Amino acid sequence: MAKGDHFFVWRRQLGVPFQHHAIDVGDGTAVHFTDGVGGVAGPGHGTKDFVVMHTSIATVTQEGRCKIHIIEHARSLDADEVVERAISQVGRKGYHLMFDNCEHFASWCAVDREESGQIRIACERLAATSVKTMAAGTLRLASRHGAKRLLRGASGWMLVAEAAQWATEAGGHHVGLCDPKLRRNAGRAVGSMTAIGLGAIGGPIGIAVAGTLWVAGEVAGEASNRVYEQFRQQRKSP
Repeated sequence: MAKGDHFFVWRRQLGVPFQHHAIDVGDGTAVHFTDGVGGVAGPGHGTKDFVVMHTSIATVTQEGRCKIHIIEHARSLDADEVVERAISQVGRKGYHLMFDNCEHFASWCAVDREESGQIRIACERLAATSVKTMAAGTLRLASRHGAKRLLRGASGWMLVAEAAQWATEAGGHHVGLCDPKLRRNAGRAVGSMTAIGLGAIGGPIGIAVAGTLWVAGEVAGEASNRVYEQFRQQRKSP
């Protein structure tokens, strides 16, 4: 790891695993959102005391117990500028899990864009899962009796495919996918192949149904992400 790197570790709070993001200052320290009392910012606690602080990297990694994963942005700012931006925010509050979390902060420092892959993935996959499940249910109701057996399992196929896609996007760092775009593309490839592979059990019709449901869900996921971004920008506007 080097000065100016945007990195994260997997932490767990109240049994919920999450990524905690930070910026490496280059001298064994990091700047990141903390809980204000010696821990890191994360889900499950009140956020009024959450504040950006300059701490040791050991605070982020729980004395080295958490593995460090480096985010490889396609176009990152100069390392000195990244660190300067991070340090300039020390003392800032205003943490919000959905709109201003530790990943939003670290991304802003590194690439001048407030982004959170965790939130994007969650919004997209939840919207996609909902649409695919509802569409599968509608197809079952509308189908002729002869196709009901085939379509009865469509919701199950979609849930399995969604789980595979979500796991690939969220955990791609463990298999060397450091670039967020690569993880997203890999997740989509895994999701579509899983859906179509399971749909193939029902033959050509099953493949068609699975492919159609997967595409419908992805369109809904993209739409939900655009709505989220618009809402986040409106929230930031005075």
